[in-house]
Amino acid sequence: MITARLNRIAAAGTTERPYRRIRFADGCMITVEAGPDAVEFTEVATWPGLTVPATEAWANEYGVELFLSGQNAEGRRLFLDVPVTAVRELIEEHGGEHADQDADLPPVLHTFGPRTAASYSVLLGGQQIGQVTRHDECWTVPSPAEDDRIVEFDDIDEAAAYLARASRDAAWAARFTRQRLA
Repeated sequence: MITARLNRIAAAGTTERPYRRIRFADGCMITVEAGPDAVEFTEVATWPGLTVPATEAWANEYGVELFLSGQNAEGRRLFLDVPVTAVRELIEEHGGEHADQDADLPPVLHTFGPRTAASYSVLLGGQQIGQVTRHDECWTVPSPAEDDRIVEFDDIDEAAAYLARASRDAAWAARFTRQRLA
């Protein structure tokens, strides 16, 4: 099961907006906070109606913060340092991610597959089109010119969008060439 929103948040972090909501297919929700290229979320807040597994991954509960910030509604819980894999398992237990996460956000053509080492696979239409890799303070992708150059980006979404554009351009060129040869 692909968890595109979770993968995007884990890859890019929540630096632009401190907390990001993930809505599950069954309507349950969590709010997460993480730095870029995260292997664990610094904070995961559950919304009422969601129960988390009684595992070590969810053992670091911190209710004081919710109380101090006035967000301690019945059923809200806050967990610290939760592995991304544990959050992914929770999402899968609830049927995956809801199709309509944030109607106010612009459409994104690409999605992210699971993390592998320091990189993420980039998917376009469900097909892998490349890898985005974290290097120090930037994200890199190989140049589509096949000349062993590396192209650097400040943001993971910029890097993935570059790959998506290059993939669409290559597909169009191949289709055009096939039509001319036919």
